[in-house]
Amino acid sequence: MAELGSVTEEIQRGSHRSKLRRGMLVALFSLASATLAAELLLRLSGHRESLLEERLSMVNRSWVALSKERIFEQVPDPVRRYAMRPGASCEVDGWTFHVTPHRTRGADFPLEKPANERRLLCIGDSYAFGMWCDDDETLVEQLVRRANERERELDSKLTWRAINQGVPGYHSGQQRIALEEEGLAFEPDVVLLYFNSNDLEKDGFFYASDLGVLRRDYLPLPTFLRRLLWDVSHLYGWISSAHARTVESGPTPYLDPRVPVAHVREDNREYTRRAIGRIVELCRERGIPIFFVNQPLMSYLGDARDPDWPVQALVDWAEALRSDLELPGLNLLGWMRGYEDGVDHLSEGAPPEFILDTYFADTRIQDALRKAQERAHELGLDWEKMTFPEQVACFEGLGGELSPPPDFHLSAEGYGHLARLIYPHMRAAGMLP
Repeated sequence: MAELGSVTEEIQRGSHRSKLRRGMLVALFSLASATLAAELLLRLSGHRESLLEERLSMVNRSWVALSKERIFEQVPDPVRRYAMRPGASCEVDGWTFHVTPHRTRGADFPLEKPANERRLLCIGDSYAFGMWCDDDETLVEQLVRRANERERELDSKLTWRAINQGVPGYHSGQQRIALEEEGLAFEPDVVLLYFNSNDLEKDGFFYASDLGVLRRDYLPLPTFLRRLLWDVSHLYGWISSAHARTVESGPTPYLDPRVPVAHVREDNREYTRRAIGRIVELCRERGIPIFFVNQPLMSYLGDARDPDWPVQALVDWAEALRSDLELPGLNLLGWMRGYEDGVDHLSEGAPPEFILDTYFADTRIQDALRKAQERAHELGLDWEKMTFPEQVACFEGLGGELSPPPDFHLSAEGYGHLARLIYPHMRAAGMLP
Protein backbone atom coordinates (compact mmCIF):
# COMPACT_ATOMS: atom_id res chain seq x y z
CA MET A 1 0.00 0.00 0.00
CA ALA A 2 2.87 2.35 0.79
CA GLU A 3 4.31 1.77 -2.66
CA LEU A 4 0.91 2.43 -4.24
CA GLY A 5 0.61 5.68 -2.29
CA SER A 6 4.06 6.76 -3.40
CA VAL A 7 3.19 6.05 -7.02
CA THR A 8 -0.04 8.00 -6.69
CA GLU A 9 1.76 11.00 -5.20
CA GLU A 10 4.33 10.93 -8.01
CA ILE A 11 1.56 10.83 -10.59
CA GLN A 12 -0.11 13.80 -8.91
CA ARG A 13 3.15 15.73 -8.82
CA GLY A 14 3.75 14.96 -12.48
CA SER A 15 0.24 16.11 -13.32
CA HIS A 16 0.79 19.30 -11.33
CA ARG A 17 4.06 20.01 -13.14
CA SER A 18 2.40 19.34 -16.46
CA LYS A 19 -0.45 21.74 -15.64
CA LEU A 20 2.09 24.32 -14.48
CA ARG A 21 4.04 24.01 -17.73
CA ARG A 22 0.86 24.30 -19.78
CA GLY A 23 -0.19 27.32 -17.72
CA MET A 24 3.17 29.00 -18.25
CA LEU A 25 3.07 28.28 -21.97
CA VAL A 26 -0.44 29.69 -22.19
CA ALA A 27 0.63 32.79 -20.23
CA LEU A 28 3.71 33.29 -22.40
CA PHE A 29 1.67 32.77 -25.56
CA SER A 30 -0.95 35.23 -24.32
CA LEU A 31 1.72 37.78 -23.42
CA ALA A 32 3.44 37.34 -26.79
CA SER A 33 0.11 37.63 -28.59
CA ALA A 34 -0.84 40.75 -26.66
CA THR A 35 2.59 42.28 -27.31
CA LEU A 36 2.39 41.47 -31.01
CA ALA A 37 -1.15 42.83 -31.21
CA ALA A 38 -0.11 46.06 -29.47
CA GLU A 39 2.92 46.36 -31.77
CA LEU A 40 0.78 45.89 -34.89
CA LEU A 41 -1.90 48.27 -33.62
CA LEU A 42 0.64 51.02 -32.92
CA ARG A 43 2.26 50.55 -36.31
CA LEU A 44 -1.01 50.50 -38.27
CA SER A 45 -2.43 53.47 -36.38
CA GLY A 46 0.61 55.65 -37.14
CA HIS A 47 0.90 56.34 -33.42
CA ARG A 48 4.34 57.91 -33.56
CA GLU A 49 3.40 60.34 -36.29
CA SER A 50 0.07 61.28 -34.71
CA LEU A 51 1.69 61.78 -31.31
CA LEU A 52 4.18 64.13 -32.91
CA GLU A 53 1.39 66.14 -34.54
CA GLU A 54 -0.59 66.30 -31.29
CA ARG A 55 2.39 67.71 -29.43
CA LEU A 56 2.97 70.50 -31.96
CA SER A 57 2.46 73.96 -30.50
CA MET A 58 3.35 77.56 -31.18
CA VAL A 59 6.51 76.93 -29.20
CA ASN A 60 7.95 73.83 -30.86
CA ARG A 61 6.32 74.02 -34.31
CA SER A 62 9.35 75.65 -35.95
CA TRP A 63 11.72 73.36 -34.06
CA VAL A 64 9.96 70.21 -35.26
CA ALA A 65 9.80 71.59 -38.80
CA LEU A 66 13.57 72.17 -38.74
CA SER A 67 14.46 68.74 -37.38
CA LYS A 68 12.10 67.01 -39.83
CA GLU A 69 14.14 68.55 -42.64
CA ARG A 70 16.78 65.93 -41.69
CA ILE A 71 19.28 68.48 -40.53
CA PHE A 72 20.61 65.79 -38.13
CA GLU A 73 21.81 62.23 -38.55
CA GLN A 74 22.68 59.44 -36.15
CA VAL A 75 26.33 58.82 -35.32
CA PRO A 76 27.75 55.66 -33.66
CA ASP A 77 29.20 57.35 -30.57
CA PRO A 78 26.95 56.43 -27.59
CA VAL A 79 27.46 59.85 -26.00
CA ARG A 80 27.28 62.10 -29.04
CA ARG A 81 24.44 60.06 -30.64
CA TYR A 82 23.65 62.54 -33.42
CA ALA A 83 25.33 65.34 -35.34
CA MET A 84 24.62 67.87 -38.06
CA ARG A 85 24.09 66.11 -41.40
CA PRO A 86 26.73 67.21 -43.93
CA GLY A 87 25.18 69.07 -46.85
CA ALA A 88 21.75 69.51 -45.25
CA SER A 89 19.97 72.68 -46.34
CA CYS A 90 16.49 74.00 -45.68
CA GLU A 91 14.33 77.02 -45.01
CA VAL A 92 11.95 77.18 -42.05
CA ASP A 93 9.63 80.14 -41.47
CA GLY A 94 11.83 82.29 -43.69
CA TRP A 95 15.10 81.42 -41.93
CA THR A 96 17.84 79.67 -43.89
CA PHE A 97 19.88 76.78 -42.49
CA HIS A 98 22.87 75.26 -44.28
CA VAL A 99 25.23 72.55 -43.00
CA THR A 100 28.73 72.33 -44.43
CA PRO A 101 30.49 69.05 -45.29
CA HIS A 102 32.32 69.57 -41.96
CA ARG A 103 29.07 69.41 -39.88
CA THR A 104 29.07 73.15 -39.15
CA ARG A 105 26.35 75.69 -39.82
CA GLY A 106 26.85 78.35 -42.51
CA ALA A 107 28.86 78.72 -45.71
CA ASP A 108 31.34 76.02 -46.70
CA PHE A 109 35.04 76.63 -46.17
CA PRO A 110 38.31 74.82 -46.94
CA LEU A 111 39.59 72.60 -44.17
CA GLU A 112 43.12 73.89 -44.72
CA LYS A 113 43.39 77.40 -43.31
CA PRO A 114 44.86 80.11 -45.59
CA ALA A 115 47.88 81.97 -44.22
CA ASN A 116 46.08 85.30 -43.81
CA GLU A 117 42.95 83.82 -42.22
CA ARG A 118 42.02 83.72 -38.55
CA ARG A 119 39.25 81.44 -37.33
CA LEU A 120 36.75 81.89 -34.50
CA LEU A 121 35.17 78.56 -33.59
CA CYS A 122 31.94 78.63 -31.58
CA ILE A 123 30.80 75.51 -29.72
CA GLY A 124 27.61 75.11 -27.73
CA ASP A 125 23.94 74.20 -28.07
CA SER A 126 20.97 75.77 -29.87
CA TYR A 127 21.95 79.31 -28.83
CA ALA A 128 25.39 78.89 -30.35
CA PHE A 129 23.74 77.30 -33.39
CA GLY A 130 21.43 80.29 -33.73
CA MET A 131 17.74 79.49 -33.45
CA TRP A 132 15.98 81.48 -34.84
CA CYS A 133 18.00 83.51 -37.37
CA ASP A 134 19.69 83.13 -40.74
CA ASP A 135 23.13 81.60 -41.18
CA ASP A 136 24.84 85.01 -41.27
CA GLU A 137 22.99 86.37 -38.21
CA THR A 138 24.28 83.99 -35.53
CA LEU A 139 26.38 85.26 -32.64
CA VAL A 140 29.67 83.99 -34.05
CA GLU A 141 28.95 85.47 -37.49
CA GLN A 142 28.16 88.86 -35.99
CA LEU A 143 31.31 88.76 -33.87
CA VAL A 144 33.44 87.97 -36.93
CA ARG A 145 31.78 90.75 -38.89
CA ARG A 146 32.96 93.18 -36.22
CA ALA A 147 36.44 91.65 -36.24
CA ASN A 148 36.74 92.09 -40.01
CA GLU A 149 35.55 95.67 -39.80
CA ARG A 150 38.27 96.33 -37.23
CA GLU A 151 40.92 94.64 -39.39
CA ARG A 152 39.97 96.97 -42.26
CA GLU A 153 40.24 99.97 -39.94
CA LEU A 154 43.75 98.80 -39.06
CA ASP A 155 44.54 98.33 -42.76
CA SER A 156 45.37 94.74 -41.93
CA LYS A 157 45.57 91.93 -44.47
CA LEU A 158 44.01 89.47 -42.03
CA THR A 159 40.46 88.19 -42.37
CA TRP A 160 38.36 86.33 -39.82
CA ARG A 161 36.12 83.34 -40.50
CA ALA A 162 33.24 82.24 -38.31
CA ILE A 163 32.92 78.50 -37.76
CA ASN A 164 29.67 77.56 -36.05
CA GLN A 165 29.82 74.15 -34.39
CA GLY A 166 26.78 74.74 -32.17
CA VAL A 167 24.31 71.85 -32.22
CA PRO A 168 20.76 72.09 -30.83
CA GLY A 169 20.27 69.85 -27.82
CA TYR A 170 23.97 69.19 -27.16
CA HIS A 171 25.23 69.09 -23.59
CA SER A 172 28.83 69.83 -22.65
CA GLY A 173 29.95 66.21 -23.06
CA GLN A 174 28.69 66.12 -26.64
CA GLN A 175 30.32 69.47 -27.36
CA ARG A 176 33.61 68.06 -26.11
CA ILE A 177 33.39 65.10 -28.49
CA ALA A 178 32.48 67.34 -31.45
CA LEU A 179 35.52 69.51 -30.69
CA GLU A 180 37.78 66.46 -30.57
CA GLU A 181 36.38 64.76 -33.66
CA GLU A 182 36.05 67.81 -35.95
CA GLY A 183 36.54 71.20 -34.31
CA LEU A 184 40.27 71.03 -33.65
CA ALA A 185 40.91 70.05 -37.27
CA PHE A 186 39.61 73.49 -38.32
CA GLU A 187 42.73 75.02 -36.72
CA PRO A 188 40.81 77.63 -34.74
CA ASP A 189 42.67 80.68 -33.47
CA VAL A 190 40.04 81.32 -30.80
CA VAL A 191 37.31 79.12 -29.31
CA LEU A 192 34.09 80.65 -28.01
CA LEU A 193 32.35 78.31 -25.55
CA TYR A 194 28.73 79.43 -25.37
CA PHE A 195 27.55 77.73 -22.19
CA ASN A 196 23.83 77.58 -21.45
CA SER A 197 22.59 76.47 -18.02
CA ASN A 198 20.57 73.67 -19.61
CA ASP A 199 23.84 72.10 -20.84
CA LEU A 200 24.16 70.85 -17.25
CA GLU A 201 23.32 67.18 -17.81
CA LYS A 202 24.98 63.93 -18.80
CA ASP A 203 22.40 61.87 -20.69
CA GLY A 204 21.07 63.93 -23.58
CA PHE A 205 18.66 63.45 -26.46
CA PHE A 206 18.30 60.57 -28.87
CA TYR A 207 17.69 61.21 -32.56
CA ALA A 208 14.64 59.39 -33.92
CA SER A 209 15.72 58.96 -37.53
CA ASP A 210 12.31 57.63 -38.58
CA LEU A 211 10.61 60.84 -37.45
CA GLY A 212 13.52 63.20 -37.87
CA VAL A 213 13.18 64.62 -34.34
CA LEU A 214 14.99 64.53 -31.03
CA ARG A 215 13.47 62.50 -28.20
CA ARG A 216 14.05 61.70 -24.54
CA ASP A 217 14.38 58.20 -23.11
CA TYR A 218 14.91 57.86 -19.36
CA LEU A 219 14.46 54.09 -19.05
CA PRO A 220 17.36 52.50 -17.09
CA LEU A 221 18.88 50.61 -20.01
CA PRO A 222 22.23 50.87 -21.82
CA THR A 223 22.34 53.53 -24.53
CA PHE A 224 22.75 51.05 -27.39
CA LEU A 225 19.74 49.06 -26.18
CA ARG A 226 17.50 52.11 -25.88
CA ARG A 227 18.43 53.10 -29.43
CA LEU A 228 17.96 49.55 -30.78
CA LEU A 229 14.60 48.99 -29.10
CA TRP A 230 13.25 52.27 -30.47
CA ASP A 231 14.29 51.27 -33.97
CA VAL A 232 12.68 47.82 -33.85
CA SER A 233 9.65 48.27 -31.60
CA HIS A 234 6.85 50.85 -31.68
CA LEU A 235 5.63 49.42 -28.39
CA TYR A 236 8.94 50.26 -26.75
CA GLY A 237 8.70 53.72 -28.29
CA TRP A 238 5.26 54.19 -26.76
CA ILE A 239 6.46 53.00 -23.33
CA SER A 240 9.62 55.15 -23.34
CA SER A 241 7.73 58.23 -24.54
CA ALA A 242 5.04 57.80 -21.88
CA HIS A 243 7.72 57.31 -19.24
CA ALA A 244 9.57 60.45 -20.38
CA ARG A 245 6.39 62.52 -20.21
CA THR A 246 5.74 61.24 -16.69
CA VAL A 247 9.28 62.03 -15.56
CA GLU A 248 9.03 65.57 -16.95
CA SER A 249 5.48 66.21 -15.73
CA GLY A 250 6.43 68.60 -12.93
CA PRO A 251 6.32 72.40 -13.29
CA THR A 252 10.12 72.77 -13.33
CA PRO A 253 11.64 69.35 -14.05
CA TYR A 254 15.09 70.84 -14.64
CA LEU A 255 15.17 71.89 -10.97
CA ASP A 256 13.77 68.63 -9.59
CA PRO A 257 16.58 66.31 -8.39
CA ARG A 258 14.36 63.29 -9.10
CA VAL A 259 14.55 64.02 -12.84
CA PRO A 260 17.66 62.44 -14.44
CA VAL A 261 18.54 65.57 -16.44
CA ALA A 262 17.89 68.09 -13.65
CA HIS A 263 20.60 70.75 -13.62
CA VAL A 264 20.74 70.74 -9.83
CA ARG A 265 21.92 67.12 -9.56
CA GLU A 266 25.51 66.68 -8.42
CA ASP A 267 26.17 63.86 -10.90
CA ASN A 268 25.18 66.15 -13.79
CA ARG A 269 27.32 68.95 -12.40
CA GLU A 270 30.36 66.73 -11.95
CA TYR A 271 29.98 65.36 -15.48
CA THR A 272 29.70 68.88 -16.90
CA ARG A 273 32.66 70.06 -14.85
CA ARG A 274 34.83 67.28 -16.29
CA ALA A 275 33.60 67.86 -19.85
CA ILE A 276 34.31 71.59 -19.81
CA GLY A 277 37.62 70.97 -18.08
CA ARG A 278 38.60 68.67 -20.92
CA ILE A 279 37.53 71.26 -23.54
CA VAL A 280 39.77 73.81 -21.86
CA GLU A 281 42.62 71.31 -21.61
CA LEU A 282 42.38 70.46 -25.33
CA CYS A 283 42.54 74.13 -26.26
CA ARG A 284 45.41 74.98 -23.92
CA GLU A 285 47.47 72.02 -25.14
CA ARG A 286 47.34 73.65 -28.58
CA GLY A 287 47.74 77.24 -27.42
CA ILE A 288 44.18 78.16 -28.43
CA PRO A 289 42.61 80.86 -26.22
CA ILE A 290 39.06 80.11 -25.08
CA PHE A 291 36.33 82.56 -24.06
CA PHE A 292 33.45 81.45 -21.82
CA VAL A 293 29.96 82.93 -22.23
CA ASN A 294 27.72 82.07 -19.27
CA GLN A 295 24.08 82.28 -20.35
CA PRO A 296 21.48 81.60 -17.65
CA LEU A 297 18.31 79.77 -18.60
CA MET A 298 16.31 82.23 -20.65
CA SER A 299 13.02 83.38 -19.17
CA TYR A 300 10.96 86.51 -18.84
CA LEU A 301 12.76 89.67 -17.76
CA GLY A 302 10.76 89.76 -14.51
CA ASP A 303 11.92 86.26 -13.57
CA ALA A 304 15.61 87.13 -13.82
CA ARG A 305 15.11 90.18 -11.58
CA ASP A 306 13.45 88.17 -8.80
CA PRO A 307 15.88 87.93 -5.84
CA ASP A 308 14.56 84.39 -5.20
CA TRP A 309 14.98 83.31 -8.82
CA PRO A 310 15.82 79.57 -8.58
CA VAL A 311 18.08 79.71 -11.64
CA GLN A 312 20.50 82.00 -9.79
CA ALA A 313 22.22 78.99 -8.23
CA LEU A 314 22.98 77.61 -11.70
CA VAL A 315 24.42 80.95 -12.78
CA ASP A 316 26.66 81.04 -9.71
CA TRP A 317 27.79 77.45 -10.31
CA ALA A 318 28.91 78.26 -13.86
CA GLU A 319 30.70 81.41 -12.71
CA ALA A 320 32.54 79.43 -10.03
CA LEU A 321 33.60 76.89 -12.65
CA ARG A 322 34.83 79.66 -14.95
CA SER A 323 36.83 81.11 -12.07
CA ASP A 324 38.34 77.73 -11.19
CA LEU A 325 39.42 77.24 -14.81
CA GLU A 326 40.72 80.82 -14.99
CA LEU A 327 38.79 81.58 -18.16
CA PRO A 328 38.05 85.04 -19.52
CA GLY A 329 34.37 85.38 -20.24
CA LEU A 330 31.10 87.19 -19.71
CA ASN A 331 28.13 86.45 -17.48
CA LEU A 332 24.94 87.41 -19.35
CA LEU A 333 22.82 87.79 -16.22
CA GLY A 334 23.12 91.59 -16.28
CA TRP A 335 21.99 91.65 -19.89
CA MET A 336 19.08 89.33 -19.10
CA ARG A 337 18.02 91.69 -16.33
CA GLY A 338 17.64 94.47 -18.86
CA TYR A 339 20.88 96.48 -18.69
CA GLU A 340 22.23 97.71 -22.02
CA ASP A 341 25.89 97.47 -20.97
CA GLY A 342 25.48 93.91 -19.70
CA VAL A 343 26.57 94.89 -16.20
CA ASP A 344 24.25 93.71 -13.43
CA HIS A 345 22.96 96.88 -11.74
CA LEU A 346 20.11 95.17 -9.89
CA SER A 347 21.74 95.52 -6.47
CA GLU A 348 21.99 99.27 -7.08
CA GLY A 349 18.24 99.48 -7.51
CA ALA A 350 18.59 100.63 -11.11
CA PRO A 351 15.55 100.05 -13.33
CA PRO A 352 15.93 98.00 -16.54
CA GLU A 353 16.94 99.84 -19.69
CA PHE A 354 15.31 97.52 -22.21
CA ILE A 355 12.74 94.74 -22.37
CA LEU A 356 14.51 91.40 -22.76
CA ASP A 357 11.34 89.82 -24.14
CA THR A 358 11.61 91.91 -27.31
CA TYR A 359 14.66 89.88 -28.29
CA PHE A 360 12.80 86.56 -28.26
CA ALA A 361 12.01 85.17 -31.71
CA ASP A 362 8.66 83.68 -30.64
CA THR A 363 6.04 85.00 -33.08
CA ARG A 364 3.53 85.81 -30.34
CA ILE A 365 6.00 88.07 -28.56
CA GLN A 366 7.05 89.67 -31.83
CA ASP A 367 3.38 90.35 -32.66
CA ALA A 368 2.91 92.04 -29.28
CA LEU A 369 6.09 94.06 -29.87
CA ARG A 370 4.85 95.34 -33.24
CA LYS A 371 1.53 96.39 -31.72
CA ALA A 372 3.31 98.17 -28.86
CA GLN A 373 5.52 100.03 -31.32
CA GLU A 374 2.45 101.01 -33.34
CA ARG A 375 0.91 102.46 -30.17
CA ALA A 376 4.07 104.45 -29.55
CA HIS A 377 4.04 105.73 -33.13
CA GLU A 378 0.41 106.79 -32.79
CA LEU A 379 1.43 108.81 -29.70
CA GLY A 380 4.21 110.45 -31.70
CA LEU A 381 6.96 108.72 -29.72
CA ASP A 382 10.26 107.25 -30.94
CA TRP A 383 10.42 103.67 -29.63
CA GLU A 384 14.22 103.62 -29.56
CA LYS A 385 14.35 106.75 -27.39
CA MET A 386 11.59 105.74 -24.98
CA THR A 387 12.37 104.79 -21.38
CA PHE A 388 11.76 101.30 -20.06
CA PRO A 389 8.53 102.30 -18.19
CA GLU A 390 7.22 104.04 -21.32
CA GLN A 391 7.81 100.93 -23.44
CA VAL A 392 6.20 98.68 -20.82
CA ALA A 393 3.12 100.94 -20.80
CA CYS A 394 2.68 100.37 -24.55
CA PHE A 395 2.53 96.61 -23.93
CA GLU A 396 -0.44 96.91 -21.58
CA GLY A 397 -3.12 94.38 -22.48
CA LEU A 398 -1.13 92.86 -25.36
CA GLY A 399 0.83 90.04 -23.75
CA GLY A 400 -1.15 88.51 -20.95
CA GLU A 401 -0.26 85.01 -19.86
CA LEU A 402 1.35 83.10 -22.70
CA SER A 403 0.41 79.45 -22.50
CA PRO A 404 2.46 77.48 -23.22
CA PRO A 405 5.43 79.72 -22.39
CA PRO A 406 7.17 81.17 -25.44
CA ASP A 407 10.23 79.92 -27.24
CA PHE A 408 13.02 81.80 -25.49
CA HIS A 409 15.50 81.52 -28.36
CA LEU A 410 16.76 84.85 -29.61
CA SER A 411 16.10 86.83 -32.75
CA ALA A 412 18.88 88.12 -35.00
CA GLU A 413 18.63 91.44 -33.16
CA GLY A 414 19.15 89.63 -29.85
CA TYR A 415 22.33 87.96 -31.10
CA GLY A 416 23.42 91.34 -32.44
CA HIS A 417 23.09 92.91 -29.00
CA LEU A 418 25.11 90.05 -27.50
CA ALA A 419 27.81 90.54 -30.14
CA ARG A 420 28.07 94.21 -29.14
CA LEU A 421 28.56 93.18 -25.51
CA ILE A 422 30.90 90.25 -25.99
CA TYR A 423 33.25 91.73 -28.60
CA PRO A 424 34.93 94.31 -26.32
CA HIS A 425 35.55 91.62 -23.69
CA MET A 426 37.16 89.31 -26.23
CA ARG A 427 39.23 92.20 -27.54
CA ALA A 428 40.35 93.11 -24.02
CA ALA A 429 41.44 89.48 -23.58
CA GLY A 430 43.59 89.79 -26.71
CA MET A 431 41.46 87.34 -28.71
CA LEU A 432 39.95 89.67 -31.31
CA PRO A 433 41.31 92.84 -32.98
